[in-house]
Amino acid sequence: GGLLDGCSRPAQGSEMTMCGARRSLCGLMSLTILLHVAQIVLYPPLDAASQRSVRQSQPPATAIEPAILRPLATTAAAVRGGGGGERLMIVTATQPGPCTTRRGDHVLSLALKNKWQFATMHGHGMWLSSELLSPWDLAGQWNKVAVLAALMQPASEARGGASWLLWADDDVLFSDMSFRFPLDQYEAQEAWLVLWGDERMTYELGDSEGVNTGTMLLRVCDWSRALLEAMTRLASSSLRPVLTNHDQGGLVHLLHTAPELWRRHTRLERDYTMNGHWPSYTGAFTLGVATLRSPVWGSSALPVIVHYSGCQMCRGHSFNGTWTDRGVAECVAAFTANYIFADDQSLRRLGLRHTRLGMPGVRPAEGSPLFARHAELTRCMPRFLVVGTQKGGTSTLHYVLRSGWHPRVALNKGEKEVHHFSLDDNHAMGPARYQARWDGEGAQLGTCPGREDKVRGEVSATYLDYPRAAERAFALLPFAKVVLLLREPAARLVSSFNMRWQVEVCGKLTWTRRDCFKGLSSREQVKEHAVGPFQLAAALKVWARCQTPGGDGLDASCLGADFVEKLANRTRRERREIDVCLAALEADAPPLSLGRCLGLPILSQRKLYKRMEDGAYVYRSMYAEHVAVWLSYFPPEQLLVLPSEPLFERATVEAQMSRLAAFLGLDYKETNQEVLFSASPASVTGAPHENGREYVATPPPEMLADLRAWLCPHNARLAGLLLANGLVPSASDLSADLPWAAAPPGGPTIGCEPAPAGAAAPSTRAPPVTTAQPPLPTAANAEARHARDEG
Repeated sequence: GGLLDGCSRPAQGSEMTMCGARRSLCGLMSLTILLHVAQIVLYPPLDAASQRSVRQSQPPATAIEPAILRPLATTAAAVRGGGGGERLMIVTATQPGPCTTRRGDHVLSLALKNKWQFATMHGHGMWLSSELLSPWDLAGQWNKVAVLAALMQPASEARGGASWLLWADDDVLFSDMSFRFPLDQYEAQEAWLVLWGDERMTYELGDSEGVNTGTMLLRVCDWSRALLEAMTRLASSSLRPVLTNHDQGGLVHLLHTAPELWRRHTRLERDYTMNGHWPSYTGAFTLGVATLRSPVWGSSALPVIVHYSGCQMCRGHSFNGTWTDRGVAECVAAFTANYIFADDQSLRRLGLRHTRLGMPGVRPAEGSPLFARHAELTRCMPRFLVVGTQKGGTSTLHYVLRSGWHPRVALNKGEKEVHHFSLDDNHAMGPARYQARWDGEGAQLGTCPGREDKVRGEVSATYLDYPRAAERAFALLPFAKVVLLLREPAARLVSSFNMRWQVEVCGKLTWTRRDCFKGLSSREQVKEHAVGPFQLAAALKVWARCQTPGGDGLDASCLGADFVEKLANRTRRERREIDVCLAALEADAPPLSLGRCLGLPILSQRKLYKRMEDGAYVYRSMYAEHVAVWLSYFPPEQLLVLPSEPLFERATVEAQMSRLAAFLGLDYKETNQEVLFSASPASVTGAPHENGREYVATPPPEMLADLRAWLCPHNARLAGLLLANGLVPSASDLSADLPWAAAPPGGPTIGCEPAPAGAAAPSTRAPPVTTAQPPLPTAANAEARHARDEG
C-alpha cells in the first residue's frame, strides 16, 4: 500500500541530462527538504506492537507483486545507450567529520575521485552524502539504507532520470574502468537487487558474510523501496543487537527468513567480480594491461570493484585484532596501486599516463599532442641529472665530465650547480632561463642549432633531498636519466659538517684553502674573511677560545675539541627531532612524510637553505627517504645508483665511468681516459678529487659507532628499496657496491635487524655533551614552529 511505481523503465523525459552528476548537485536543495521529511515518514519510532518478528511486519508478497509488474510508459531511446549511461547513479557516502589522520582524508579523496572518474566515463550520475540522515537508528554502516531510501523516493529530483542506484562504500575502488553493468540483462531477468553473494551461505545458512553490501545495485521501484523499508524496521527492532556485520547481516536475515518475498528479484552475482577482497588482488595489476598477472579464483579478468574493507584507513589504526599497523600499511599500499591502475585508464583519455603503480607521477603518453609539444620544447634540455648526494663526489664527477671525458657530454656553463629544481627563485625564472645555462642569454625553448647531438646534463647536489626537486624535475624532464652518488652515510654526514664548520670558522677563506683553519693568523683576518654577521660572531668566539698563546694562530687541539663538541650537539638535537617524527609516521602513514613532519616544505628559500646546509646532517644521510621520493616519479630504469668511494680510487674509477657511459647511451670507446687519471686542481692524491677538505679532528670511534647504529635500519631500508626496484641487481652486487647497506649472508645488517620499508628506526642516544640543549621538539609543534619562523 502506498507504493507507487513498479520495476519498469522510467517515464520518457525523466532521464538525467548529460553530466548527470551536475543534475544531482542541482537537486541538492530539493533533496535536503526530502531527507528531513523522509526521517519522519519512513523511519518513525516503532511502538511495542511493531517490535514483533520482522517477517510478520513485512507486507505480504501479493501486496507487492502487482506494483512490481505494472509497466511505465517509456521509450527505448530514453533509457538506452552508453551501457546504462544516465540510467545509473553511483551513490556513496563519507563520515560527517574529518578522518583522524591526514593520510585517511587523502585516501578517501582518492576513493571519491575514482568513483567520479568511473561515473564521468560512462555518463552516470553520482551522489555523495556526508550526512547522517537518521543517526538515532541508522548510523554507521546502516546510513546507506537511509541514503538509498531517500534517493529511491518517486519525488526525488536529485535522482534525475536514473532507474538504477549503485551503492559503493567509501573504501571501494573501481578497477576495470571500461566495465558496463548489464542493466538490460538484469531487467530482462527481473533482478532488482544485484550484489556479490553465495547462495548456500545466504539462503540456507543465513551467514552474514554470505553477501557483501559494500557494493550493490538496486532498481528504482516499489520492490526496492519495500526492501529498504524492511531493513529500516529491522534496524530499530529487537533483533538488531544479534545481527552481525550491521546492515549486511540485516539483509541476509531478510533473504534467509523470507525468501518468498525477496529471493526472486535478488541476483547474487558470480559472473564477474563485483566486490573483490583486496588481499587477493595485491600485486595482481600491471599498468596498462587489461588482465591480471595471474588468475584469481580461476580468472585472469580484471575485477570490476575491489573492496578495501577492514583497513581502517580513515582511523589510521586498527581496533580489530586481526589487523595490525603493518597490515594497515600493506592495505594502503595495495589501495594506492589499485588507484593508480584505475586512474591510468582515465588519464590515457587525456593523453597522459602513470609511470609506476602506487606512484603519483604522470607523463604525456607517446603519440599524444601534449607529448609532441613537450618533446619539441624540451629537446635542448638536459638528458641527465646528477642529483647528489652532497659530499658524495659530485664535484669530482663534475670535473671529469666538463674536462672532456666524452666529446658528446655538455654540462652547463658557469658555476657547477644550477639548483634550478631545488631553489624556488631559480625555478621561478622558468625553463627558458634554465636552457640559457647551456645556450646563453636569449635562448629560445627547443632551439639549439648544431648542438642537437650533445648529451646535456647538470650536477646539483641539492636535488636528491630538497623538497619538490624530484617533482619539478619530473614535470619538465620526465624522460631524463637520473644519477645518484651514494657515500657511506656516516662519512657523508661528518664530511658535510666539516665543510659547514670550516665556513663558520674561516668564512670566505674556506673556498681557497682546504685547510683554512691553518690560514688564520689574527683577529683582523677573521673579520676580513667574514661572510655575514652571524658567521663573524661565531668565528670570533672560536678565535677567543682557541687562539695560540702568542695570538698568531689557532690551536689545533682546541679546534678539534670544538669540532667534536659541535658535531655531537647538532646531530644529537637533529636525531631527537627525527625520532619524534618517525614515531608520528608510525601512526600516520603517507602522504605525511619525514620532510613534511620536519617542516621543510613550508620554509622560505632562505630558511630552507640554512636548514638543509646547517641542520639536516642526519636527514640528508637517510638515503632511503630521498631515493623513495625520486622513485615515486621516475621509473627505476631511468635511475642509476653509483657508490661514491670508487670514484676516488684509480683501480675502480674506470669501471664506474663505464657504467655511467652505458647508462647515458655513450660509446665508451670515445672517452678520454687520461681525464680519469689526471690530478684535478683541488687534488692532493694525484687523482681527480675536487672539494676535498682537511679535517681538524676525527670524531671519536664511539661517536661514529653510535651514528652508524642509528643509521643502520635506514640503510637496511635503502637496501630493500634498491633490490626491490632492480637498482642493484643482486645481494652480492649490493655487498660489493654499498657494503654499509648490505646484510651478510644469514645475518643482520651491520649490527642491526633490517627494518621494513616505512618502519621507524629505534632511537639511540648520543653521548653526553657539555652544552645545554633546546627543548625536545614534538610532532605536534614541528610544523607550527617552522610556520612561526617563516612568519
